[in-house]
Amino acid sequence: MKLLLFALALISCSMVYSQETKNKAAPFVRVYDLNGIKISKGRIASLTDTSLVVESSEKITTIEVNRIGYIKTKRSAGNNILWGAGIGASTGLIAGAIEGESEGIFGSTVPVEENIIMGTIVLMPVGAAIGAITAITKNSDNYYINGDTTKWKAFRVTMEEQSQLP
Repeated sequence: MKLLLFALALISCSMVYSQETKNKAAPFVRVYDLNGIKISKGRIASLTDTSLVVESSEKITTIEVNRIGYIKTKRSAGNNILWGAGIGASTGLIAGAIEGESEGIFGSTVPVEENIIMGTIVLMPVGAAIGAITAITKNSDNYYINGDTTKWKAFRVTMEEQSQLP
């Protein structure tokens, strides 16, 4: 039995290692037009002299430089809070399930469902608070382009130095 588990673990490690990885070095950006309205978000697919190509899960968008007002790197603070709340809720759910049926404060028996609900209710805001704290330390950058090709070239140089963009 131990040999079988060892063989399965060895095979699964080789499969994980052999999978192709996507370009994780491409930064996530949010692109805003000259009026401050978000026009695209996703990972940078490529940078040219006249345009920015952004790839999101839905589509690939090409944005001309003269339409770009500013670019924010990294995801918004709400993303951190949402992930924190989700992790807190799932942790509370698991903790409540592990606790199982238990004795309550007044000596009565508390069913499993109530422990699950209480664990989720208690730990979801804790996770959201941790997500909010991590959002403060995120250090996202703002690049103001305002349709200017000189500022665009400086942005391109910065992005190419920070990551391995095509």
